[in-house]
Amino acid sequence: MDAWKQAWWLTRNEYRKDKLQWLWSAIFMIYTGSMSGVMLIGQQQSDFFNPVVDAFFLIMLPFQGFLFSRRSFRYIQEDSYTQMLAYYRRLPISNESVMWSRLQQSLIAFAYNGFFFYGSLYAVRLHTTGFTWDQYLAFALSCTGYGLLITGLYIYGEFLFSGKKYLLLSFMFLPIAVVISVLIRLSGNYGFWYVIHYSKLWGLLSPIMWISVIAGLAALWVFSRLTLKKLALRDLS
Repeated sequence: MDAWKQAWWLTRNEYRKDKLQWLWSAIFMIYTGSMSGVMLIGQQQSDFFNPVVDAFFLIMLPFQGFLFSRRSFRYIQEDSYTQMLAYYRRLPISNESVMWSRLQQSLIAFAYNGFFFYGSLYAVRLHTTGFTWDQYLAFALSCTGYGLLITGLYIYGEFLFSGKKYLLLSFMFLPIAVVISVLIRLSGNYGFWYVIHYSKLWGLLSPIMWISVIAGLAALWVFSRLTLKKLALRDLS
């Protein structure tokens, strides 16, 4: 069994273990997408609200790369990601197969969660902006590209840090997102509406979409390769 087939077996096995993760993820994405729509309505009415809205999207979009399983909820108390890696190493299953499986799960999660997130966001707010299907797809892909970029960093933390250190890494991202959103606002722009504008203007030819998707995939690949190199040296005992 080559690494790709073994990875697909791992992916299917992970999904069979906790079927409720599909339900929890859908509920969370519908809620998040709806709240995002409400916040976008408020963004047009308050200058103070703009940095908060952009920070919200910067923080929440990467969550589309996860399904909300028992393991993801218990990673602090049980160090569940480290336990998973140690278990696979004992079987033995190669690090390459585990990484391929994680990437497969991320791409599936982005597709699944994106359906509910962008669907509810469109229903609550963006249906009033006159999107055509190709323009809205460009908007969704622009956001997904950013999510893929940050997912590479999260995978790095999952595979190389303990649960507590991974939590610290996640918390470190929050002030960075806030600072970025404030800088965007101080420059006189509204970050999320900027993406919306160019998606409507260019559709699937949007330069922001292509830059975002290419950068996201490249970062995901680079972080994955870097993680694999360091994972081979990590003590999982």
